[in-house]
Amino acid sequence: MRRKELPTLMSKQRKAGPGDRPKGSQRKAQAVPSTGQTAPAQQRPPAAQEPAPRAPILESSGGMDAISAHLDRGWDLLQKNDFRGATVSAQEVLKLDEQSPEAYTLLGAIAAAQGQAEEALEHYGRAMELDPEYIDPLLYAAETYMWPLGEYEEALELCQQALDMAEEEDEYLDALLLKAEVELGLGDLKAARATLSELPPVDFPEPVYHLRAARSWLDLGEIGDAEAHFRKALAGNSELAEAVHGLGLCAEERGDRAAMVEHFLKVYEMDQQEDRAPWGVDPERFEDICNQAVRELPERIQKLLQNVPIVAADYPSREIVAEGSDPRMLGFFAGVPYPDKSNLGGPPQLDCIFLFQRNIERVVRSREQLELEVRKTILHEAGHFFGLSEEELEEMGLS
Repeated sequence: MRRKELPTLMSKQRKAGPGDRPKGSQRKAQAVPSTGQTAPAQQRPPAAQEPAPRAPILESSGGMDAISAHLDRGWDLLQKNDFRGATVSAQEVLKLDEQSPEAYTLLGAIAAAQGQAEEALEHYGRAMELDPEYIDPLLYAAETYMWPLGEYEEALELCQQALDMAEEEDEYLDALLLKAEVELGLGDLKAARATLSELPPVDFPEPVYHLRAARSWLDLGEIGDAEAHFRKALAGNSELAEAVHGLGLCAEERGDRAAMVEHFLKVYEMDQQEDRAPWGVDPERFEDICNQAVRELPERIQKLLQNVPIVAADYPSREIVAEGSDPRMLGFFAGVPYPDKSNLGGPPQLDCIFLFQRNIERVVRSREQLELEVRKTILHEAGHFFGLSEEELEEMGLS
């Protein structure tokens, strides 16, 4: 295992009536993982920083202002991946109101962000018990059932409940988009297309809604609809790298190589500015994970791969992105597939498997998931070494 330094290759918050909900109670805009090979598409907020000293929060009569302030702070800290600080904020809310469904929803989102799906569902379930008409924990729970658990039927049932309860535009959009994403996960393309067709032909209140619609249309192969929503997402937030990447994928599907490379290079530059995710590991630990993954391969495969070095880098090089490679690919096999070697004359060809650490860290939400994704990526690229196509790898669950 070697590391080479390559060339620098949540819906809007629930609207509550006066005195109904504290200000910080509503669901934050977010994008759920895509069902296509660009997944997951959740944009990672900056890596957690040591929390700043907390300013004192003055309680008003009834504590509602204090609860709102703690919830606002908790969600903001979660957006920054400061899980400890966000948890403290949720606990402060529970000191003021031990039956706060908003606090349990926040605790669920914190657990989910750390890859603790079962704990997240427990918190969401408690929030639903405390207020059966509160839509946010329904949607968060549906997301968790969909990813990482892959329990799509449970997710679909919760989406339908949320749609039945939705009263505000953002609630309706969130639930409808999530339902389409679940249907795509189930492979029910007809149902997903019908669900997306219910989207109103207007500018959505948050760019992330357009981003989610775009990715779902792209998964359905509807390039025109996908491109239109990616552009609307960028109109609302020009720094949304996920939308730029989506436009590159649309250009690729259209066969417009020049536009594809233009968008991919822009994404490449934007990704260089990303902060490392809090579940990221140092280069030495990443190499250990890769070596362990190779040791777990069947012995015959290990022998065939013994002369194929695995090289780790943060990102693909700018040169190969300029040649048309996806800047967010997780791995890359360079060389001649094993079945073709006996047919080649001339000097021996150097084979190599590249793994791109920062790209892998982007698509996971915990250290445990990072290790699993590394193993899957090595198997995927080893599959290319053995001459398997993308379609064959997808059938094997390695896409």
